[in-house]
Parts: sequence; structure tokens; C-alpha cells
Amino acid sequence: MKHPTTAIVVPVAMGLALCGSAFGNTPETSTETLRAEIAALRAEVAKLSADDNWLTEQRSEEIRGLVQDVLADADTRASLLQGGMTAGYDDGFVLGSTDGNFSLKMNGQLQSRFVFNNQDESVGGDSTRWGFENTRTKLWFSGNVVNPDWTYFIEGNFGRDGGSFVLEDAYISYAYGTGWTATIGQFKAPFLREELVHSMYQQAVERSLINEWFTAGRTQGVMMDYFGEQFHFAGAFLQDGANTANTAWSTYDTEWASGLRVEALLSGNWDQFQDFASWPDEEMGFMIGGAFHYQLQEYGTVTPNELEIYRFTVDASVEFGNANVFAAVIYATAENDATGAAAVDLEQMAFLIQGGYFLNADWELFGRWEWADPDMTGVDDVNIFTAGVTRYWAGHGLKWTSDIGYGIDGVPVSADIAGWRQDGLGQDGQIVFRTQMQLAF
Repeated sequence: MKHPTTAIVVPVAMGLALCGSAFGNTPETSTETLRAEIAALRAEVAKLSADDNWLTEQRSEEIRGLVQDVLADADTRASLLQGGMTAGYDDGFVLGSTDGNFSLKMNGQLQSRFVFNNQDESVGGDSTRWGFENTRTKLWFSGNVVNPDWTYFIEGNFGRDGGSFVLEDAYISYAYGTGWTATIGQFKAPFLREELVHSMYQQAVERSLINEWFTAGRTQGVMMDYFGEQFHFAGAFLQDGANTANTAWSTYDTEWASGLRVEALLSGNWDQFQDFASWPDEEMGFMIGGAFHYQLQEYGTVTPNELEIYRFTVDASVEFGNANVFAAVIYATAENDATGAAAVDLEQMAFLIQGGYFLNADWELFGRWEWADPDMTGVDDVNIFTAGVTRYWAGHGLKWTSDIGYGIDGVPVSADIAGWRQDGLGQDGQIVFRTQMQLAF
């Protein structure tokens, strides 16, 4: 293989020699003179080719120059707009103006799940069902506009049955700078803590059955929120009612509704209560909370008489820096002023306790027991025990969770997303096994 310097210098040298013969010499120049000049040029090329250190240093300088050009280009691209723009990753992929007045953060969540369900065969039917699903395929966008006080949040999910994109949260907020924030749009009603903790931060594969039964879900309206060092307050005094997401103003559902949730941080910090896990390096934390929800159904939506619903809850969360305990009590009433078969008068109670323990930084064991009295004739109480394990690779960003649940009595309501089917009379001992991989960014 020819040395690269030789390949370049020899033709140049020959060209110079030929040019010199054409313009600098007379026709009487002897062949011997030309041969002598070419021999001298070849000797010079050979000398340069043998100097490897010179070539190495030259290439190093060229590489340094190339790297500097690339870095300069990257700096230029970081200022894409006239006012400048920043980009990167900070708990999500972020774009923003250099003055901080405009920003966009994108996050996502993938949950791929296998569910196995077995019911009592005493009533017949298909007692065993199992299959895979993409339980959640979410994208959400957040940031601020005009200035950091005006923020927005939009979250949607590709449905697990059909793949259609469904809007979940969409709201605009304004921060007053004293801990108070006003919010308008579609958001989760401030009621059950288990529901308010995002699905990516749950301890078990899925929320409890009693959460699915008693949750106020998402609503539309106006909410005031206050975050202090030790107290958190959220009140939605003007809203559409429980589980009324993605409904138009003219939908017949609720005359009016309101909700309030208050939390007190007795020790620790607010960030550690975004999830239920208590990581080995976390400090001791203790938080208590309480909430109520009230709504008056619109006339004619359920019965000819307006249905009045009250729901209350009290909960406590304790984190020990390697283990956690969470407990909640729920009380709900529903009644109207009808008589006979149309009369409704229910007083329902529910209780949940769950806890987790880290074997090491990567493995966590957890368990949960839930009970509820539906206050319905001929309907069993909810009495379910669940236990499982989670393997963490990057916190909640990448984890594998498996659990198994057992219905000691018959399951009175279905919760398909949690894997539970409604049992018939005389059925009990329902078993649900779930295993799930989650990737979140």
C-alpha cells in the first residue's frame, strides 16, 4: 500500500517539475538535468514518508480541530431561535427558551401485562381466562407559557382494547407565588390517595379493587391547590362530578359536585410520597390525609328522584427508609327520597392496608389486604389478599412486577383492569395472577 503522503506529493512534484520545464528552461535543457531534479524530489518525499511522528502530530491537530468544529456547531444548534432555546433530559425530554418563559417536557409510560384469572367452577361457564395486553401506553406533555407561573399538563392513553387514544388529563394552572395554584380543565378529583398516585408509581401491578369501586376518578371543573412545608390542600368546589371525564357541558350526569382533600406532612418530604415504595436510602416519612366528595345527580339520570352521594376517606402513609405501610378507610352513602323499588339507601364501608419491604436496593416484597361491605342484600363482602415482588433496574423507570390475589369470599363487582371478574351467587376463591414490565421516561 502506498504511503498517503507519497501519493500526494509525487504527482505535485512531477507537476511542478513539468511546469518548470515548460516555463523556466530553454529547449536546450538536457535530459540529465530533468532526471537529477526528479531524483532530488523523490529523495525529499522519501524523507517525509519516513517521519511518522510528523504525520501523527499533523493528524492529531486535524482531529482536535474537527472536534472543536463539532462542539462549536453543537453550541450553535442549542440556540435555534432568535431568543435562544435549550434542550436536554430532566425527568423527561425538555425543550425551552433560555429565559425560562416557555418550556415543553415530554414523558411516556409503557406497561405490558399478562393476566391469569380463575373462578369457582360451581356455577359453570368459562372458569379460567388468561391473556396479554398493553395495559397503558401513555404520553404526557407539561411545561409553562408566557412565564413560569402559567403551566399546562396534557396526558393521554392508547386504549388497551382497540388502541384508540383517550384524553385523560388536560388542564391549565396559575401559581400565585405563595403556595396557592388555581387550575381549570380536566383532572383527577381530590379524593382517594391510591388513585392520586400515578399508575407508574404503584406498588402492586394494579390499584386495589376497592379503589376502582369508590374512586371519584377524573372530573372537569375548577380547583384551588395549596402546598406548604407541612400542609397540602386541594379543593374542587365546582366540578362535574365523579368519573365524568371527557363529557360535554350538556351531558346529563350531575347537578353539582364538590371535593376537598387535606394532607399533613408530619416528617420527611413531599417528594417521597409521590409513590408508595420506601427506598433504602430515604429518610423516615409520615403523612396523613383526609378527603370528602359530594355530588347531587341530575334529575332523571338514575331514578326519578335525585340521588345524593357522600364519600369520605382517611389515610396514613409511613415510610421507614426500607419499608412502608399505607392504610385507608372509606365510607360512602347514596340515597334518594323515592319509595318502593326505586328507593336507594346505602351505607358502604371499605378498608385497605398494604406494605412493602426492600430485600436490597433492587428487590421489593409487598402485600395488600382489602375489605369492603357493599351493604347490598345477597352480595358478598370484598375480601381480597394480594402478595407480590418487584425487580427494579432504574427505579420506576424500568421495573418488573408480579403478584397473585385471592378472593376469600365472592367478588361482588368486576374490575377488568385489575383482573377481577364478578362472581355469581355461591362462588368464591377467585384467583388472579398478574405479571408486568414497565418502562417509563
